[in-house]
Amino acid sequence: MARVQEFYKGRRKRRNYAIVPFVVCLLLLAMLLVLFYGLQKYAVITKEGVDIQLPFLIDENVSVDNNGHEVRTLEQTDVEIVFRDADYSSVEATAGKNLNGVRAIYIPHENITDEKLQEYAKRIVSGNALMLEMKPRSGIPMWNTNADMALKYSIQPTTEQAARMKEYVNMLKGQGLYLVAQISCCIDETLYQRTTAYCLQTNLRGVFRDDVGYWLDPYNQEVRNYAVQQAKELFEMGFDEVVLADIAHPSLEKPEQVQTKKGKTKQVKPKENETNPEQFVYTTEMSTTRSASNAVCGFVLNVSQQLTNRGEGKVLSAYVDSRTALAKTDPSNGQDAEFFLRVFDRVYLKTDKYAYPYNLEDVKPRIRIGKANDRLVPVVENYIPSDNTSWILIDVEEK
Repeated sequence: MARVQEFYKGRRKRRNYAIVPFVVCLLLLAMLLVLFYGLQKYAVITKEGVDIQLPFLIDENVSVDNNGHEVRTLEQTDVEIVFRDADYSSVEATAGKNLNGVRAIYIPHENITDEKLQEYAKRIVSGNALMLEMKPRSGIPMWNTNADMALKYSIQPTTEQAARMKEYVNMLKGQGLYLVAQISCCIDETLYQRTTAYCLQTNLRGVFRDDVGYWLDPYNQEVRNYAVQQAKELFEMGFDEVVLADIAHPSLEKPEQVQTKKGKTKQVKPKENETNPEQFVYTTEMSTTRSASNAVCGFVLNVSQQLTNRGEGKVLSAYVDSRTALAKTDPSNGQDAEFFLRVFDRVYLKTDKYAYPYNLEDVKPRIRIGKANDRLVPVVENYIPSDNTSWILIDVEEK
């Protein structure tokens, strides 16, 4: 039986949903038109293009110059630049390991000939080495060097010794001798004659010279590189050890000669409150305080770092010219044996048989690696300290 519906269902109207996207697009188009015409007054036209700068997004510290470039005004602050002096106290001690004693006869540059070298080699009895002065304070090397400074200023020897130097080294090495080369670093008369660009000067007398010669600026990097390049050449030639001499800073304070009541003269240092109008003039500009100690320590560290990879078994050493430097920093020349011994394998000191035991006691507490007898080498005249593991003998004609 068919079901009778009590209510009549009305006819549903069909809805047109396609009009929704049309309305949305119309609203977007209207919004774009409003934005286009409403934002024209905020448009900034430059060579690079058009930029819209809205008021609420504008940085008050930024402006635009005539060329359309942004110029930012920064807030001014008080800035103080502080230059601190170099601190070398943190340099780690790495030198002086596995050293053997060096017992050598010193050969001045004028005696480096075939005949003289054979003579010195035959004299080696209790010793084991020869020490050759390969670059004296005159500045003329005893070999054909290709160091940059030597080539630049034509500092080339023309002697037979220089031409045969490699032959001499091979001859002495063939006899089982340990060979040491000594070179002067900061005193160089030949370089001064070629140019004063690397020389220490003063505000009163120009290029500085004292009783030992013309001084180079230890702050100058090319002076440091000159020593490094020559040391490398000597190592490559066959020398077992290179000793750097004259790593020091000269002093302007000369002791006064005072006559005593007994008619003798003695040297008296200037009083501390006396000022000296003469000052050193250096070849390089620096912001930190200049001092003899900073100059010498900087030279030592820079040169030693460049020669770190000098080769297996190669020894790098230096002279200390002051007995004061064994116990503390010597302000007169800037040397400090304790710092030297951190980066150099050995320290050489001109002394005598009476003073050397005291020198040894002064330096012992400052040696961190190795034995003091191997690392502090006495350079003595006409005397062989047979009870020491290392020494350098200098022949001096008796008067």
